[in-house]
Amino acid sequence: MTVIANTILTARRIVELQRRRRELVERQERLRRTLPEWAFAPLRLVGMSAEEIRRMMEELDRAEAEIEALDQQIDTLEQQLLGSSQLSFEGVVALLDLAVARLRESVATDPEDVFYDHGDARTLFLLERALEDLRALLRQDQRAAS
Repeated sequence: MTVIANTILTARRIVELQRRRRELVERQERLRRTLPEWAFAPLRLVGMSAEEIRRMMEELDRAEAEIEALDQQIDTLEQQLLGSSQLSFEGVVALLDLAVARLRESVATDPEDVFYDHGDARTLFLLERALEDLRALLRQDQRAAS
C-alpha cells in the first residue's frame, strides 16, 4: 500500500513539475517575443496598455525590416554606381553629391561636439568646396553650350 501511495504521489509530482515546466517554457517564449516585463513599467506609467506596447514593438520590428530592405536597395544601387564610369560632369557631380551627403551625416563639424575631429571636418569642407566648384564649372559649360 505504501508503494502504491508513493507511486501515485511521485506521478502527481511529475505531472505537477511538467505543468510548471510548460508554463515556464511558455513564459520564456512570451518574454522572447516581447520586451522584458521591467521595460513595460515606464510605458505603462504614461498610460500605455501591454497590448499597445506590443503593437508598438511589432511596428518597430516592421520598420526595422523596411529599413534593412531600403539599406539593401541603396547598397545595390551604390554598387552599380561604383561599377560604372562617369563620363560626364553631371555624373561626377551626382557621385560627389552622394559621397558628401554620406560624409556630412557622419562627420561632426561643430568644434564643441565631443566627436569633432578637425581632420575629418576639414576633409568634408574641402570636398564640399570641390563639389561647389565643379557645379560652377558645369553651369559655365552649360551656359557656353547654349
